[in-house]
Amino acid sequence: MTIKSVLTEMVLFSRWRIVTGIILSVILSAISLFIIKNAVVGYVNTSVVGSGLVTEFVTLVGKRRVENILYSPWPFLFEQLSFLIVFSFYFSLFYLHEKRRQFFKSFDQLVTETKKYVSSPEIGFSPGYRDERLLQLTESINMIISKMDTLRQEERNAQRTKNDLITNVSHDLRTPLTSIIGYLSLITEDKYRDEVELRYYIDIVYEKSTLLHRLIHDLFEYTRVQNHQLKVNKEPLNIKEMLGQLVEHYRIELEQMQYVCNEKYSSEPLITKADGNLLIRVFENLLSNALKYGIRKKQIDISATQRNNNILVEVTSYGNPIPAMDLPHIFERFYQVDKSRGMHTESSGLGLAIAKSIVEIHEGEIQVKSDEEKTVFSVYLKQFTSVDKI
Repeated sequence: MTIKSVLTEMVLFSRWRIVTGIILSVILSAISLFIIKNAVVGYVNTSVVGSGLVTEFVTLVGKRRVENILYSPWPFLFEQLSFLIVFSFYFSLFYLHEKRRQFFKSFDQLVTETKKYVSSPEIGFSPGYRDERLLQLTESINMIISKMDTLRQEERNAQRTKNDLITNVSHDLRTPLTSIIGYLSLITEDKYRDEVELRYYIDIVYEKSTLLHRLIHDLFEYTRVQNHQLKVNKEPLNIKEMLGQLVEHYRIELEQMQYVCNEKYSSEPLITKADGNLLIRVFENLLSNALKYGIRKKQIDISATQRNNNILVEVTSYGNPIPAMDLPHIFERFYQVDKSRGMHTESSGLGLAIAKSIVEIHEGEIQVKSDEEKTVFSVYLKQFTSVDKI
């Protein structure tokens, strides 16, 4: 069996495994949804709390409206969407497992075939005998072994990163969920004094739900960026116009928080080739951070200038400095700077990590400097000229 035949057999075999994975994912999805549906129905039918919640919901919404919803296409669409989500989950697990298995299987087979070639008597290897083919093959083996060691280390790092991600996400999601469940329990058990206190509880539940939505959205965006799943449509983009529109969008919020935003742009055209919908997220995040943490001086400075063959955009705020020990890690996911830097704010810890990834997608660079006077985020983007290809 040659190395080429090994690779060909592996490719053909993986196709059948993928078909098997699809079938298994469909079966497991149907079983899972059946179990979940029966569990929910059983809970509602047997639990006093469950039946009480359903009764309260029907009373609150109205029996006629509930019947209209039940006989509308929405339940069917929800069921199909649920099946698609569960199917995607199972198939993703299968795909990741199969991808990992096939990857290491291919390398193991390649190494085995190479070792067979090394030990072949046709080479006539003996101490002191040097054959150019043997030397090249030995070097190839060493390269394969080195590559495998590197890949195993990357796998361990990826596993550690995944574990850290799960731990951080679990912690960040648990906190607002605990609050939501706690206050909803008070509401359902009528443990409030008057309508004012009830409204207070509802406001807290809404606030925590909004935070939960933001956490999930940021996590989804970060995952898409890291897995290169974003569709990037790069076109010539006027940086000055984009920043001006961004400041105008934040105008009301700036006035409400009594901030002054100073804009300073160079006179020459500042055009870069970028996806405007992605790049605007970078500066939205930087401006939002400036509003959160620039508490010592109600001022934000935004500037854009040409620097060599690049465009330099700087967002400056005047809050407490970022500690020097935190600066090297500021763009890492879930990294939180000491809360003493500013007012207590709840965030996902993914904003700057997403911003850094988006800038790197555009072959740019993002940096941060902070001292007692100010904190400056600098974004470098490639200058687009008319001679460049669109």
